[in-house]
Amino acid sequence: YIKIKMKRIVSIAAVFLCGISLLQAQLLRVSDALKELKMENISVVENKDTITVAFETSTYRGIYNGIGIAISHLVAIPEIPTLQLLILDNALPQLCITIPAELIQRYQSGEYALDEVYRNMAMTTSTKTAVHRLKGVKREESSFGKVDLVVYPSVMLVNNVTYKLYKAALELQPALEMQLWKGASLRMQVSLPIVSNEDGKWDCVRFGFVTLRQDFRLANHWKGYLAGGSFSNDRQGLAAGIGYFSANGRWTVEGGGGITGSSHFYGSEWKMSKWGRVNGQLSVGYYVPEVNTLVKVEGARFIYGDYGVRGTLSRYFGEYIVGIYGMYTDGATNAGFNFSIPLPGKKRKRHALRVMLPEYFAFQYDMRSGNEYAHRSLGESYSIEPKSVENSRFWQPDYIRYYLIRTSEK
Repeated sequence: YIKIKMKRIVSIAAVFLCGISLLQAQLLRVSDALKELKMENISVVENKDTITVAFETSTYRGIYNGIGIAISHLVAIPEIPTLQLLILDNALPQLCITIPAELIQRYQSGEYALDEVYRNMAMTTSTKTAVHRLKGVKREESSFGKVDLVVYPSVMLVNNVTYKLYKAALELQPALEMQLWKGASLRMQVSLPIVSNEDGKWDCVRFGFVTLRQDFRLANHWKGYLAGGSFSNDRQGLAAGIGYFSANGRWTVEGGGGITGSSHFYGSEWKMSKWGRVNGQLSVGYYVPEVNTLVKVEGARFIYGDYGVRGTLSRYFGEYIVGIYGMYTDGATNAGFNFSIPLPGKKRKRHALRVMLPEYFAFQYDMRSGNEYAHRSLGESYSIEPKSVENSRFWQPDYIRYYLIRTSEK
């Protein structure tokens, strides 16, 4: 009887150890697969028949491209359990995707195609559970301290003067960019004039964005940032913002503001003013998945003290964005359009110094309500980073799922 009992104990122990060995092998396969794909900030852990893995897709242009490549490789791993994927940006959580083991098995058996995996997996901006599971887990393939030289093309086109049809300028704006630590980034940019029909600063080599930015994931549905340095529109100072995002990512409420002074060239002379201009804005946005359109309404106090409202419609066509806006401020109106297009380089491997174009080229054209609008400096605002960078951070689940399905069907 004792011998029989000992054999059972040994058998149970052997099965248990085999299970642990198999699980460890699966964790290693997941990690190796992501490393082969050149993903960054990878961390993997197992919890109750679920493998939770965090990674960043910064090697791949756009958001859904890198996510789709990662999923297609991970769901092909044999005998893989439920996958919980935490998608990062600058090591901060943005999305949580859950792919049940049953769904993976149906894909591996041929019952489901990859587009069915995309349709049936869960995707949310709520990341608290996955973050908790990965707490204390070692991160591999860190992106911190790696330097990129990003060459931004810049076009200026304004029609707010009477002595010529347009003020126009073309520049190259190379920038050294680096992730410092979790959520922190440094950008040092210089503007190199190529051609212009304007005198003054447009003929001078000068600073572009020179900023230190710290982003935060404050809670399950809140994000924030702090930034300091030289911004667009010849502004220099401090800026901060906070935003709420619903679990499905459709509703957003965002607020922000800053204190700045002017910082620019007159001819060849560098001039700066005291930081005495206070601005702020509050916006509400809703993403309409049926038409892949973001609707946003914003109230703001602009740089020079005027108050106004602005409405924006942005239509997403995969990696292309086309938008229009209208504005009313201090008794005057303005309107315009913007677009964003992807630039060459779908995959950007890391090197000691990675030299590349930005992911997108973004441009906005403003119609002026007569010269009075420009003369009074109405509706003036600034951004703390290039618009093309902002377009790389659209972590909207409906948008991502839709274009994952579209690309898999092609």
